Amino acid sequence: MANESRLRAYGTHGLILINLSFFFFQIFSSKGGIFGWDISGNDLNILYQLGLGPEKVWSGQWWRLLSANFLHLGWIHLFSNMLGLYFLGRFVENKLGLGRYLLAYFVSGIGSMLAFSILAIEMDARHQILVGASAAIMGLIGVIFAIFLKVWLEEKSSLAAKRLRILFFMVGVQFAMDLALPQVSLLSHVLGLIIGFLTGKFLLIKWGFQR
Repeated sequence: MANESRLRAYGTHGLILINLSFFFFQIFSSKGGIFGWDISGNDLNILYQLGLGPEKVWSGQWWRLLSANFLHLGWIHLFSNMLGLYFLGRFVENKLGLGRYLLAYFVSGIGSMLAFSILAIEMDARHQILVGASAAIMGLIGVIFAIFLKVWLEEKSSLAAKRLRILFFMVGVQFAMDLALPQVSLLSHVLGLIIGFLTGKFLLIKWGFQR
């Protein structure tokens, strides 16, 4: 019964539902299209109002650090992120449990948005807009890195080493795609990965994980 409960991954399903709810809110708040709404979800006015804008954040609109994680630029952006969240999130949630999983997810997402804002201000790119769950999802990959690394350091098994190599390859492919797509923020992905790894290390040192 306990294993069945873990496999249901309530946290992951809840996060996906919140992302979908935000996306439909974007559509119903937009103007244009055959139904009076822009059903593409590409209405930039909505994203500028609710997404991460470094200048807006430093003017006191700190809530953008959270809301930006649930906004997406179109169906493809949403679908690709939700697909990654479904598979990666279920794995991490089953390993860490609901509470620590959500902590890792939000620390990665909000932390990367904050770090991005700081760096954007320093680099005089304060007018950039950033949206999407991908930084938080990269944080989950960072947590998986921490888990696999812990297993490898403890067991030194060939399976653990193989898992690490596969994960390195996946991240390399992701970063290569980020470089090829100018509308994708490589910086936020790198920040999410690093923050997720450090958060995962802390959680594993303090509580361990479900094997």
